[in-house]
Amino acid sequence: MIIAALGFAAYQGVRSSMVYYLTTTEFAGRPDLRAARIRLAGRVDSGSIERADGLVRFAITDGITRYRVRFAGPLPDLFAENRQVLVEGRMDPSGEFAASQVISTHPVEYKEKYPERAVTPAP
Repeated sequence: MIIAALGFAAYQGVRSSMVYYLTTTEFAGRPDLRAARIRLAGRVDSGSIERADGLVRFAITDGITRYRVRFAGPLPDLFAENRQVLVEGRMDPSGEFAASQVISTHPVEYKEKYPERAVTPAP
């Protein structure tokens, strides 16, 4: 009986800590997850970043579906327009995604900031 109770408690703990990871279009197709805590993946839409009163508002998109995001807190250094991000949080009743965390992904392609300083390896 004790082992069953411990197993059930462990299962509930794991289940309650699960966070879905979806693109914006996948999330649009899952109305059952509107109140769930999720990670939403997308690209920061150009011209959508607004800062006011300690809040940052921006839009993310996967090129098909777009959502407005609200975040209060420090943004990652790599956060910028057209950069891929993950936002973790919940959709609020107004249709805006209330993020508790913003994670900016590293660009896929590395570009030298000062190409003139690059050292060419010896032959």
